[in-house]
Amino acid sequence: MCSGTVWIVERAKAKCRVDSGKVRRIVALMPATPSYIPAKDADFNAWFDNFNTLLTANPTNYGLVAGDATAVDAQWDIWDPAYQAAITPTTRTPVTVAAKDVARVNATLVLRPYAQRIAVNPAISNALKVGIGVNPRGTVPTPIPAPLTFPVLIWIAATPGVIQLAYKDSSLGATKKKPFGSIGMELWAGYGATSPPPLAEANFIASITKSPLVVDTTGNAGKAVQFFARWVTRSGPGGVAQVGPWSAGLAGTAV
Repeated sequence: MCSGTVWIVERAKAKCRVDSGKVRRIVALMPATPSYIPAKDADFNAWFDNFNTLLTANPTNYGLVAGDATAVDAQWDIWDPAYQAAITPTTRTPVTVAAKDVARVNATLVLRPYAQRIAVNPAISNALKVGIGVNPRGTVPTPIPAPLTFPVLIWIAATPGVIQLAYKDSSLGATKKKPFGSIGMELWAGYGATSPPPLAEANFIASITKSPLVVDTTGNAGKAVQFFARWVTRSGPGGVAQVGPWSAGLAGTAV
């Protein structure tokens, strides 16, 4: 049995360790790997090489000291030979692959805190952060603005109890893409005995994320109907979702 916490580089995967020449599989959980540490070993190797080279050359550029660079370089000296042995056909065996996995686990444990310190240090320029391979982190998130465009509703067909619609954005042509920041479309509708009601008399139907779509018109056969729609964001200033301008009305008759 393993004691303590075992840190694994890739989530939800079994990893291995080498013990007296035998390969033993271990499974454990880990926090989500930051996006700047690549998931694939080949990409991780390139990222690690660049990180180590720049940090070793001038650790003070990144708010660190020579001892920090030495600790990172020591992990590189273990990781790179293990990685090369695991990918070279003549040396690739279950044991060398397991050794590579363990080397990556240990290297990531050392690298992650340094990378996070660099990412959040406001004294380090974004150019240096990007160059060494970490994501700059802004101190103030930029709110998602309200959409400036509106949906264009398209009537496809009316069959008993159902109306099929489609939509597109007013500025994006025939594509089904939503405008930047939008997570979906609010669909509203109003029914009238003889004429389609205006927006003021419409009611919310649903939040729509895919086109085409169907609307249940059960109980409204023969009535005039008019649909309206607007884009909505996930959040915005103050954490409040933002909505865009209303579409033109799309009128027809329910069957």
